[in-house]
Amino acid sequence: MMAMGMVRLRMLFVGLLIGVMAAPALAQPRRGRRGEQPPPTPPSAPAPPAEEEEIEEERWFAVTGGIVHTVSGPVLDGATILCRNGRVFAIGNNLQVPEDAESVDATGLHVYPGLVAVRSSGIHSGSSPEDGTDVYSFNMSLALAAGITTAVSGDVAAKLTYGTLDDMIVRRNLFESLSWSSRDPGGKRRVREGLDRVRQYLRDVAAWEEDKRRNPDAKEPDNKWIRGQYESYLKLLKGDAVAVIDANNAHELLQYCELADTYGIRMVVRGAYEAWAVAPRMSRAGMAAIITPRQRVDEDPQFNRPTGSTIENARILHDHGMRVAVTPVGSLFGPGYSISLGGLAGRDLLHLALEAAFAVRGGLSNDDAVRTVTIDAARILGIDDRVGSIEIGKDADFVITDGDLLHYMTLARWTVVNGRVAYDKEKEGIYSHIRPDGDVNAPPPDDYWPRRLGEDWHKPAPSSGQP
Repeated sequence: MMAMGMVRLRMLFVGLLIGVMAAPALAQPRRGRRGEQPPPTPPSAPAPPAEEEEIEEERWFAVTGGIVHTVSGPVLDGATILCRNGRVFAIGNNLQVPEDAESVDATGLHVYPGLVAVRSSGIHSGSSPEDGTDVYSFNMSLALAAGITTAVSGDVAAKLTYGTLDDMIVRRNLFESLSWSSRDPGGKRRVREGLDRVRQYLRDVAAWEEDKRRNPDAKEPDNKWIRGQYESYLKLLKGDAVAVIDANNAHELLQYCELADTYGIRMVVRGAYEAWAVAPRMSRAGMAAIITPRQRVDEDPQFNRPTGSTIENARILHDHGMRVAVTPVGSLFGPGYSISLGGLAGRDLLHLALEAAFAVRGGLSNDDAVRTVTIDAARILGIDDRVGSIEIGKDADFVITDGDLLHYMTLARWTVVNGRVAYDKEKEGIYSHIRPDGDVNAPPPDDYWPRRLGEDWHKPAPSSGQP
């Protein structure tokens, strides 16, 4: 009995000893034994460095020391215009010009905004100037020599970016055309019917928008028919576009005034040689005008009212609060819209700045005449946020002249477009021989005409014996 007790006691002791030895291993799960872990993830390959954004190198340009005619503000004597990436960055007398800036020394010269030709032909190509324009053409050089930096071709305003297509387009779809001629009664009726139909559509849309607040199922007016001319009428009636019209005599102009008032249409009239006779009425209709001050039309004695043209046309329209732009006379048969020595870029008293000077001859002030080819022209086109005056933030378009812009002897020394020299008188063969040093009192050059090729081109032609 005692032996069996000793055996049990020994077995119990051994069991307790085994339990104590196994306790650490058995207790480990209670301390949060982790489940089977996945194999360690090998270190991933370093991510490729993010592509650095291509930062355009800043392009600086400066015109220093000139007499700056800002047009929208004061005239600044001896000022510097600092430009960055084709825009005016700063204007002042004590500006720090970056060392890498291209610079033009305009000391003693006049700096004006680039001229705006509100109507032109022969520079840009059709409705897509960037597709068909020869940016190295003689016509473009000729226009730049006349100080023109922006020109309208068709319905597009585009820059004269000589040698490049970059930043050529200023704005497309400048106007919506509107034909309302007393010689076409049927056409006039169709225009009114079209405007009335579109105006009724706008009323229906307004009523529908009001109705759908109460009735979500209200039916929207049909607009599938608004295409073509109806789409133009819609833009005009909503005020999203300006109508351009061609009208000259007072009778036609008064009819357009009535149309503008009836339908609330903004209009720009081209021609308008009898506008002076109905200027108060045109002003009340909110019209702007593109005219040729020198256009000559005799009065008609069969009418018992003022008729014909007058050189005071621009001044009278301006005095009645109308915005006016000018375009040159090209010949006896009409204005000169083409780029040639007899049109927009002509030098024999025919070019754009000289047409503005003839507005001065009609009583317009010098400053207001400059506006007819700069800021007022730009405003008529709706592009004055970019061109037409020298202001911070606007495009760096300038013409640097050796005298007053409106003086008949003045020549452009440089023309700058988008902060790049597009015309340099000394490097072009057009006018480089005329007062090369800018001396307005220099003797006239010898006239070698007709010019001949060969080594002796610069010598006068032998006398032909003709008087």
